[in-house]
Amino acid sequence: VIKGAGARTLRNTFAFDNVFTSFSTQREVFEQTLAPVIGDVLSGYESTVFAYGQTGTGKTHTMEGVITDAELRGVIPRAAFDVFRRLSDDSYVEHAVSASFLEIYNEEMCDLLLDCDLDDVATVKARSKELRLVEDPSKKKGRGVFVMNLTEEPVNSPEDVLALMQRAAARRQVGETKMNKQSSRSHCVFT
Repeated sequence: VIKGAGARTLRNTFAFDNVFTSFSTQREVFEQTLAPVIGDVLSGYESTVFAYGQTGTGKTHTMEGVITDAELRGVIPRAAFDVFRRLSDDSYVEHAVSASFLEIYNEEMCDLLLDCDLDDVATVKARSKELRLVEDPSKKKGRGVFVMNLTEEPVNSPEDVLALMQRAAARRQVGETKMNKQSSRSHCVFT
């Protein structure tokens, strides 16, 4: 990138692992980004996938996609299918998988998997106030930093993950912006 002219010229060089176009498929994005690290995750390493960008650029579409459509599923549902496919291998003697879904909206945390009536705003707000970001000082469980009191639900199949994602999607804060008619309006962390 070259900015300015003459003595005030600034040159910056950027390197990218991959560049995707508007014609790239959800499968291509998954295979080039997440698929290579799933084996590492199942070997005990931690991994994070982070989508960052301006409103309306496709972050939610890339991460979640249309979970009811196998071709349009984003990287999270595809990762769930890949994890369970790999766990079905005989080399895994025992496993347990759980999921959580946290929303951060206006600097407040909300548990998107709360098992309560969404119309009962007082209960939802009270339960959300119980959420606290803490660090496990013992690190015995290997948790490090985590959200205390966040719902973690056991999942036994990728379909269980999809069902949780659909449940969470119904609880997300959405609203219109100048750039996007149905903006997510929040930050979400799916674990």
